[in-house]
Amino acid sequence: MPQFKPFKGIRPVKEIAGFFSTQSVDNYTDEELEKEVASNLDSFLQIIKPTWEESNLSTDDKHKKVRNNFQDFQKASKSEQDKTSFYIYQLIKPNKEQVRGIIGLVNMEDYEQNKIKKHEETLTKRVNLFANYLSNIHFHAEPVLLTYPHNQRIDLLMDVEMKRLPVASFKDKSENQHQLWQVENRLNLQQIKDSVEKYDSLYIADGHHRMESSLVYSQKMMKEVKGASESDYLNYTLAMLVSDKELIIKDYNRLVKDLNGHSTEEFLQKLSQRFEIAERGENPFFPSKKHNLGMYLDGKFYSLLVKREGLNVEGLSELDTYLFEEFILKPILDIQNSRDDDRVGFIRGSGNTEGIKNLKSKVDSGKFKAGFFFYPVSPVDLEKIADLGLKMPPKSTYIEPKPLSGLTIFQLKE
Repeated sequence: MPQFKPFKGIRPVKEIAGFFSTQSVDNYTDEELEKEVASNLDSFLQIIKPTWEESNLSTDDKHKKVRNNFQDFQKASKSEQDKTSFYIYQLIKPNKEQVRGIIGLVNMEDYEQNKIKKHEETLTKRVNLFANYLSNIHFHAEPVLLTYPHNQRIDLLMDVEMKRLPVASFKDKSENQHQLWQVENRLNLQQIKDSVEKYDSLYIADGHHRMESSLVYSQKMMKEVKGASESDYLNYTLAMLVSDKELIIKDYNRLVKDLNGHSTEEFLQKLSQRFEIAERGENPFFPSKKHNLGMYLDGKFYSLLVKREGLNVEGLSELDTYLFEEFILKPILDIQNSRDDDRVGFIRGSGNTEGIKNLKSKVDSGKFKAGFFFYPVSPVDLEKIADLGLKMPPKSTYIEPKPLSGLTIFQLKE
């Protein structure tokens, strides 16, 4: 069973929680970062600003400035350190979608032993970059997102805690409501811990690179720190656990720049070998179920229903992004590696036709020849892929919630 452990979180005081907590830095453009740090002196981005600022400092020295900024934040009156705690986080979106999860620590040895399962490959360069960052700053400000099969007992434990006042409650600029509850009662901590640790496995929903980077960091520090043991905080990483019943998974769609020399008629003919094709006219639609792909080409929408005889690979045949690669991208368009070929683009969906309209506008602009869109991957299929030890094609899912940076911080090393 994978371990789940409470920790002494460091977080902004309630009065500035909404100003301090931010999206992941990767979600900002350069202009947005500049605007945020100029207008918000309480932002977590102020702490990590040296990582993107132009200077003659080495990368390691920039990271050490981040560490110094964090230590200054710890000493200031704007932060507080909790007793050993779990945290319950809830996101309520303007469209009334809502999701909640429990924030705590998971063990890197469990990840190594595949008790925490992954469904995506990682890029070594990106992993090493973040591992080096951790080696200098020694804290986690943003949890890896994990999921687990729905458990009513865990729901009830969260319900009880959420009847109390949250330690943080605020709306962001997009009118998303964020709330955080601290769980510090020993009995309640043990009940949450015991309920999670009954699972044989947990599953990475989002944050594969952070998880792998944490492992690299842990292995390095366990060798370097005299007297370090497997129970040391150095061997843990910050995680938020969300039930597969509440996890929000949205579509991640594709754009292609050309038809590999085929005319529209030739392309449709080749598609008909694997799909039942139905023209849907000029109005955007959203696929009604998996194995029913959508396509936008030459101003028209098409429904592409996978023929049953093509569904013959255990696990992977549940993924429309896999079927798209095997039946369209590789054999017809001659795009053998979607990670590296600039003829294919990725565009995030919205779970409804708004995302399809966005895809349509990209094609209508003339930059792309066609767009393909999918029904979202289900949490059950995500877990199945991980259980089988398989990997999804790149950008098969857009998963929410996206954990905020700085909402509660886990310090790895004093």
